[in-house]
Amino acid sequence: MCFKYIILPGRSAYSKIFSVKPEPITTLWYTLHSIPDYRRAQGRRHDLPTLLTLAILALCCGSAGYLAMQEWCENYQNQIAEQLPFLANHLPNSATFHRVFAKLDIIAFEDIIGKWLQAITPLEKGEGIALDGKEIHGTGLCLVAAFAHIAKAVLFEEGTDSKGKELVVGPNVLKHITITNHVITGDALFAQKKLCSYITKEHAGYVFRVKGNQETLEKDIRLFFTDSPFQAVIETHTTVDRWKGQKEIREVKVSSDITSYLNWPGLTHVWLMKKTVTKKGKTTITESVGIVCLPKDILGDKKVAEEVSAYIRGHWGIETRLHKQRDVVFGEDKSMIRKGHAPQTMAILRNMVTSMFHRGTVRNFKSTMRKFAADPTELFQFLGLTQVATAAICPRKQTRL
Repeated sequence: MCFKYIILPGRSAYSKIFSVKPEPITTLWYTLHSIPDYRRAQGRRHDLPTLLTLAILALCCGSAGYLAMQEWCENYQNQIAEQLPFLANHLPNSATFHRVFAKLDIIAFEDIIGKWLQAITPLEKGEGIALDGKEIHGTGLCLVAAFAHIAKAVLFEEGTDSKGKELVVGPNVLKHITITNHVITGDALFAQKKLCSYITKEHAGYVFRVKGNQETLEKDIRLFFTDSPFQAVIETHTTVDRWKGQKEIREVKVSSDITSYLNWPGLTHVWLMKKTVTKKGKTTITESVGIVCLPKDILGDKKVAEEVSAYIRGHWGIETRLHKQRDVVFGEDKSMIRKGHAPQTMAILRNMVTSMFHRGTVRNFKSTMRKFAADPTELFQFLGLTQVATAAICPRKQTRL
């Protein structure tokens, strides 16, 4: 993955947060001005870009709730006035965040932020894009996100409270991103002919698990690997991982001999993964099967089994690098924010912070937040706010003599 870095000379190259300073995200402030504000101008103390920017800064410092955001704005007024004068003297209280976020135009917000995240996230050819949903506790809202395997960034997210949830929204999420020359990964829910047909028409690939929702397909694949025909070509790739006294062996078998029989859109291979986990002398073995579409333009000269194994493993990055971060670091499931569009608005802001942190190669989110909270100077630089030309965005009113 190619990121751009700024290497500063001498003492200025030292950073408490980054080993090498990433390029500032200079488009953030300007992008927030594209989001429509439902409020009328009369009596409006804080414009929407200012509120959203302050909320993002507070989240980056570990202030995840409305009251915490209000306190952050109050506590950092000196640093803001000195380094970000266009944000100075803005002290929105918790009720302001609550009221504005609950009534925000969430469709426009999703669309604008999704396009912005895609613009700042470089993707490699053939990079996997994980498709998965997450329910926000206590709201009945399911958010389906497209997450880049290597860049570790959210490319687009859409929410729904309708029946079917992930299966209804998933295809629409893919329509909002460029999937050509990429591989879509997902769990068994997305192993649907209509969705696979759309992916192949867009000149992309897929790696999906197959379970009981496609019962006949699952039985056929398992039977093929259990009782393989004579001279069947099966490629195998094995990986071994050890950590904290646990040993995990993943053996992935891939074949293309049965694809014509299965008659599935774009299907090039089927796979079986045998996972053997040994912990404290106890061994557990599980097997799962799935379907693959890897066009030659994407696969090239690479080994099929090795690539399929990488896509299967990479898919779970959306759980560990996104959903877990939102729950553990930002406390999403414990959050009491429930009114209107506020839960979805906060989820989008958390996605933005998560994606920006990964773009800056941040590994330990909580440690980074504590360092930003101790001294937000590098945070202001990282988000490109110190480079904002305030005169162009907030021109001074000229008085007639």
